[in-house]
Amino acid sequence: MQIDPEPLYHQGLADRVIAYLQTKDTRLFPFTARFDEERQKAFIHDLRDGLSDLIESGSKRGTSATGFLTSDKRLREVVASWAAAGGGWPETQDPTNPFGISGVAPFDPDPVP
Repeated sequence: MQIDPEPLYHQGLADRVIAYLQTKDTRLFPFTARFDEERQKAFIHDLRDGLSDLIESGSKRGTSATGFLTSDKRLREVVASWAAAGGGWPETQDPTNPFGISGVAPFDPDPVP
């Protein structure tokens, strides 16, 4: 019995991400129509990171070399966070956020000498 009925890998999402990376067509992700150059670069960077999780974790068949199922969870999280921001910066990506951005250690008021 399958506990979580949601598929671990959505080929359509991966195809859409690849198409966006190649064309930057805003029809693929409508919220990108309001992006400035900085946001577009950050979104593309995040998409590449999310896509690399799929590529590094296994083949297109949906299984990794060790037999574990490939998951597109990170890719879905990237798209969802940017979509929720509606063309703005996701909270973890906002460069004005003094507590850090995704992938970077949080701001440390007492740096190590």
